[in-house]
Amino acid sequence: MQVHSTIDMARKHLRKVEPSALQHARNRLAETGIARLGFLLPHRVKRMMAAEALALLDHHRQWGELLPEGEGTARQRIDLTQQEVAAHASCIPGLYDCEPLRHSLSVITAEPVLPCPDATRYTVSRLHHDDAVGQWHWDDFAFALTLLVECPPLSDGGFVQTVAHTRRDWDHADVYRTLTRNPIHSWELHPGDLYLMRADTTLHRVHPFVNGRRTTVALAFASRTDAEREQARREAELAPR
Repeated sequence: MQVHSTIDMARKHLRKVEPSALQHARNRLAETGIARLGFLLPHRVKRMMAAEALALLDHHRQWGELLPEGEGTARQRIDLTQQEVAAHASCIPGLYDCEPLRHSLSVITAEPVLPCPDATRYTVSRLHHDDAVGQWHWDDFAFALTLLVECPPLSDGGFVQTVAHTRRDWDHADVYRTLTRNPIHSWELHPGDLYLMRADTTLHRVHPFVNGRRTTVALAFASRTDAEREQARREAELAPR
């Protein structure tokens, strides 16, 4: 019941978002490839998403402690898959399927925002300060809506860096050339921040950090081009050989 009321709250809030706020976010996304969207969901909904993420990660930690001695003892980055999240959470999957949310995102992106293939729609991730972080990359799908659950203070690093209006390089062979020919922007973010990135044309990374951990909930959405590419891939897989 609590989850249903939370999703209903999100729907009601989204229907009342001012068009001027969406337009401002649209301008920021077009200009920089990233837009803060704290206004898009009420604090209670973001708190519920964060609580689900932390509960999932706590269970994951407990499962790790049950491994035989000598296995799984090294602390590593945690990436919970959609299957794991869907099996133990309700708010995060419910928000992904929230049509008013996709409609608002479509207004901000100035194009249809579509669901991704089932296995890639949402993840819960945790990075520790001693993990290997800082890899520049593009995402496989066009749009990434991210809730920052935990992060280190700015003085320790862990902020987001972006290079907007770049060409997605599937094998990442041209990353350094892209970095040297375009301005790099850095973004200070705080726990509870919600932001949208044009992740297929915005080269990005999390700057390495020296203490603490960084926990996120990420919802991935597709563009029409992504959907056409995935459809062509599925047809190729099914074609007789």
